Amino acid sequence: MKIYLALAIIFISFVVFAYSGLFDHELLGGTQLNGNGCVCHTTEIDTSVAVWIEGPDTLMTGEVGLYKMFLAKGPAEAGGYNVAGRFGIMSLVDSFSVWDDRAPNELTQAFPLVFPTPQDTIYWAFAYTAPDSVLTDTLYSCGLSIVYDSIPDARDRWNFGPKFPVTVIQSPVPVELVSFNLLVTDNDVTLTWATATETNNAGFEIERNKKLDVRSEAWQSIGFIAGTGTITKPHTYSYIDKNLSAGNYQYRLKQIDLDGTFQYSKTIEAEILSPNEFVLEQNYPNPFNPVTKIRYSIPTPPSSSPLTKGRNEVGFVTLKVYDILGNEVATLVNEYKPAGTYEVEFQSSVNSHQLASGVYYYQLKAGEYVQTKKMIYLK
Repeated sequence: MKIYLALAIIFISFVVFAYSGLFDHELLGGTQLNGNGCVCHTTEIDTSVAVWIEGPDTLMTGEVGLYKMFLAKGPAEAGGYNVAGRFGIMSLVDSFSVWDDRAPNELTQAFPLVFPTPQDTIYWAFAYTAPDSVLTDTLYSCGLSIVYDSIPDARDRWNFGPKFPVTVIQSPVPVELVSFNLLVTDNDVTLTWATATETNNAGFEIERNKKLDVRSEAWQSIGFIAGTGTITKPHTYSYIDKNLSAGNYQYRLKQIDLDGTFQYSKTIEAEILSPNEFVLEQNYPNPFNPVTKIRYSIPTPPSSSPLTKGRNEVGFVTLKVYDILGNEVATLVNEYKPAGTYEVEFQSSVNSHQLASGVYYYQLKAGEYVQTKKMIYLK
């Protein structure tokens, strides 16, 4: 009992001396913002002790961010910490931390946090509210890894963490769209766009309108690309609209905020040209298992052709698959098709029936045009 009492007296005396100014500092366990580190244990910093902060590096004015300060290495029996913000407001989020009343805007541990094993990492959580008076703030950290014997001495090791900068956005920055372009490749249209900054951006709805005449406004949604929320760096996006029939198309973006409000981009136009001739391409891959793709093109026939109801419709088109004996295996296309280039898939399982390995033929018919190609299915 006397030994424990003596140790307690030594510890209390050490703390009192540290506060009394007998050392070259005024703050124990303080961050670089308010003090000189955990000098009540040892005045020597130990850079092998790992200390760092994780959390958002960009906040809006008045926005609250949740952060963690991590501690690893050293004796790693138990640990303590201090974190501070220069301008923003630090806040407690649990009972593991308390306000450090020796310094403004600094938090410290409520009690030593025990390491599960010396190889583990421990952390403390805290909150930070961005100020309204600066563009960049800094979070400071200090971690203490101790031998858990209630005696503050040189066997305990500490280190400062890297200063953690926080960019503060002074006012809401709209989604600033700096470009919106397209590229036509065969029957595909690739849309690309870029933003300089984004705030609360839920994403972009891609809308398309096929121009039938100058008054056509039949816009339809064809896809959605998620946004990045809030970001102050440039960001690029893309979307591919595939296998379009011949014609003129308009595209626009509907940018949607997280609260549901939206705005439209400018409108851009693309033209998909009609093929000049019938084409039935070789399936790919070939041989295949279990799926292959077949691509074909239908040209615009002359207006005098009996096949058409107009210059952009060739009439009834069929694409069928046959086995080597001439038995029909599957019908892939069986409808009126406007001029354009198309792609269909053929699977080795037809109506729950698994095809046998071997040679198959696929045949395209459109009016007087007939073409047949061979493909091979290998199990």
